[in-house]
Amino acid sequence: MFFCVQTACVFAQANFQTRPTACTIPKKTFEFSVFSPTRYGVGEKTEVFSSLLIDWKLPNVGIKHLWFVKKAKKESGFFRSRDIYFGTVHNFDYPTMFFETVQDKKPKYISDTAKVRTVVTMRNELRATIMLKKRTSCDPANFLFTLRAGVKNSFGSKDYTMQPVDKAIWYRETVACLDTVVWFVGADLDLHFSDRLNILIDADFHSVDWNVKDWAGEHKVFFYGYCGRNRRIMLEGGLKVAYGTVFGNMKTIALPMIDVSYFFKPKKSREEGLFGSDLR
Repeated sequence: MFFCVQTACVFAQANFQTRPTACTIPKKTFEFSVFSPTRYGVGEKTEVFSSLLIDWKLPNVGIKHLWFVKKAKKESGFFRSRDIYFGTVHNFDYPTMFFETVQDKKPKYISDTAKVRTVVTMRNELRATIMLKKRTSCDPANFLFTLRAGVKNSFGSKDYTMQPVDKAIWYRETVACLDTVVWFVGADLDLHFSDRLNILIDADFHSVDWNVKDWAGEHKVFFYGYCGRNRRIMLEGGLKVAYGTVFGNMKTIALPMIDVSYFFKPKKSREEGLFGSDLR
């Protein structure tokens, strides 16, 4: 379980969670978070992010860019005249200090005699987001659906003896630090019922190596409730469940999550719409 406080921008239309989507935080918007990555909009379609406050022993930096928007050409049916947003996300992590810290603590997930690898990991991801319910004169835009796919790999020293951690979630993350590719696919659905309530549901599949030597599934359900004047306070509660094979054995873990957020709203936010000038 975790508790965090973060700051961001509130827009007149709705408070969608842009983190899992192809869309970026608006230009010059700063969102501070204790546990989640802190983000800043450096351009109309680009944001940078990092989680240094809590994970200071796990230096990391990332960039997300919305490359283009394509309108579906179908003249009828569900995708008629709907915009699809295409973006990429790139993360770089330096986990060596974190591994050394874990090695010194109990329980011993990494052997005392193991030589920790000096390594940098890379996560490259493609995302496509579509607004399922378009904005009208009476109702705001609603329901975001995102598909994503990517790979995580590493490069670093060859002189190491550490082994992957024998725990759910930790296993696939440490495997990716040891010259093994981990690829993944996933989907997110943001159900925005009103200006006070959001439900975010996602599902992910991770595979160790291209031949699926081991695999992992992960599901999350979060409820977001907005309160306070101008909906500046967000209360979040949810559950994360991960499972999969670890050295051929099935492992499962369930993690309850709690979050509290406070939003600072720039003066021009009401004029820019949900994701700046791109989504209206």
